[in-house]
Amino acid sequence: MTLMETLFDLISASAGAICGALFAFFLNHRKTKSMSSQLVVSRQALEKIKLENESLLKQIHDKENLILQMQMEILGDKTVQTRKTKKTKN
Repeated sequence: MTLMETLFDLISASAGAICGALFAFFLNHRKTKSMSSQLVVSRQALEKIKLENESLLKQIHDKENLILQMQMEILGDKTVQTRKTKKTKN
């Protein structure tokens, strides 16, 4: 009699543990699937932002170069003369 009860307890505990593990697996599978899809969307958004930042940095660099060229055209000889006088003073 005690052998039957012990065997029944072992089988019940094993069945409960297996059912609990399966239930937890399916719950975590849904969460994992939704989190991975969110991760893909986040990576795509981040890639778009990176591309936009690169294009903006290129535009800034081009504008800076344009400003430097315009300064050189405006100042022209004045910068060359001041540089020469500074060198002669040293």
